[in-house]
Amino acid sequence: MRYAKKIKLFFIILLTGLALNSWAEGITIDSSTVTVDSQQGIISARYTIQLNNTLEQGLNRGIPLIFSLNCDVIQSRWYWFDKKVYSSQQDRKLTFNPLTRTYRFYLGPVYVSYDSLSEALQAVGQISNWSLGEPNLLKKNETYQATLQLKLDVSQLPKPFQIDAIANSDWTLSSKQYQWIIKP
Repeated sequence: MRYAKKIKLFFIILLTGLALNSWAEGITIDSSTVTVDSQQGIISARYTIQLNNTLEQGLNRGIPLIFSLNCDVIQSRWYWFDKKVYSSQQDRKLTFNPLTRTYRFYLGPVYVSYDSLSEALQAVGQISNWSLGEPNLLKKNETYQATLQLKLDVSQLPKPFQIDAIANSDWTLSSKQYQWIIKP
């Protein structure tokens, strides 16, 4: 009986630690702004990305992590269904080079090397002056809703890991969908 309190305390500490660990992992948005210039929306945002142990070990063993940044602009209409006026996706690739022990962040054909994982994740989460379509896309006196979401694209993982990602939630990493109301 005297060990019952110790065992109960041990399980409480263990569950608290697991809850805090799962809370620390993920993608959260720190700051965001939308500006309208010549009827064109421009988004800047900063995400904080925390990888869990499975993703970090996979990255360090040569599995590239491709994050997908999705943005939609929807025009609200009272007389009919809402109209999607703009939709875009941007892939942000993160790899580890074991020879130089550096992390590479790819945005399209351009890459930048970082010495630490935290610096590389900070670069992945930084969105600067991303334009929402061409000029004059947004009409004056109309209301638009813009959404932005950053997530790990599981469909671009190597095939064996795609199968594992179906059964294992450690391979899923996503931010909540962030929304703005735009009135140019």
